[in-house]
Amino acid sequence: VSLTNDAHATTSERINRLHRADSEISEIEIEWLSQARHHKLRKRRLDKAASLFNDSSRDKEWIQAAERFGVLSNPATPSSVASFLFNTPKLDKVKIGLYLSKGPKEKYPFISEVLTEFC
Repeated sequence: VSLTNDAHATTSERINRLHRADSEISEIEIEWLSQARHHKLRKRRLDKAASLFNDSSRDKEWIQAAERFGVLSNPATPSSVASFLFNTPKLDKVKIGLYLSKGPKEKYPFISEVLTEFC
């Protein structure tokens, strides 16, 4: 069973092959499966954080949740928040604009720093 050489196989096809040939699983294939699971978990966490960002009216709620999910550094930094806002799919672009445009910067210094990092 070779999963690494078959670039056109879907994830489910590769997993099915693993189930059929448990005794032939190589270290590379185990590593690939581990990475695929890690990627899927990270994607789920990003989706949850994006959903919270889109639905939450309080900045602290989605930031704290994203920190718990491991999507943002803990504590969140302006750089990590800006990267999340810039790179995460499924975020409401209008909400991103509203978040970044909160002002004045004296009242919202963290958001001002996020805006600087975002640009």
